[in-house]
Amino acid sequence: MSAKPDESVEPDLERGDVTPAPGEATSERVRGIFAGIANRYDLFNILSSWGIDRVWRKRTVRLAGIRKGDRVLDLCAGTGDLSLAIARDTEASEVVGSDFVPEMLEVAERKLERYEGRAAVSFCLVDAQDIPFDDESFEVVTVAFGVRNLPDRPANFSEVFRVLRPGGRYVILEFSRPILAPFRWFYHFYLRLVIPVLGGLLTGDRPSFQYLNDSIRRFPAQAALSAELREAGFTAITWHNLSFGIAAVHIATK
Repeated sequence: MSAKPDESVEPDLERGDVTPAPGEATSERVRGIFAGIANRYDLFNILSSWGIDRVWRKRTVRLAGIRKGDRVLDLCAGTGDLSLAIARDTEASEVVGSDFVPEMLEVAERKLERYEGRAAVSFCLVDAQDIPFDDESFEVVTVAFGVRNLPDRPANFSEVFRVLRPGGRYVILEFSRPILAPFRWFYHFYLRLVIPVLGGLLTGDRPSFQYLNDSIRRFPAQAALSAELREAGFTAITWHNLSFGIAAVHIATK
């Protein structure tokens, strides 16, 4: 029988009082991981997904339904690939890319120097759980492979709902649950063994990629994530499986 914890003392994961569970996101853990791998992040994505991640982003841009003149906020923008794809491939008037890891944004800023397009593009330091923009500021909010790394998803959903204009859409590209059992087994095998080895070889930081594997496995499947979005007040929630459900694009309307 385990002892009853002292309920008067609340563990502080940020200070390291309690070791986070495998795959559990904390702000310090996530910031530390992505700060360390920022300069090799794009190469890892290309190699680990065999380049399919670029196809997924293009599909996400098409599914987002961005119209001429829309203002778009891209959360957890990382090295800026989705932000810049939106700017290049839609008629958005402005794309604001944001992330809370400065090292990732430094890579995005270097890419921005080569951008040529009509949409205004900027990058800024933002915590996706505490968005510093006015109510009803954007027609579309996007996020690619970032929701999984947020310690407080409900806070993010609430903030996105607040900054979206009525009828606006939250578009989430995230790893999900493959729909075919044999394929799902192979996919989890690949995550568990190949991803940490590949990440370790590229960056020398195998534990960080073990976290990424664990975080994917503990993330809610398609229907469960839709239920969380519905609970946050979104409606007309749909999802589109990519590559047999390895990833999915969820679209939720305010």
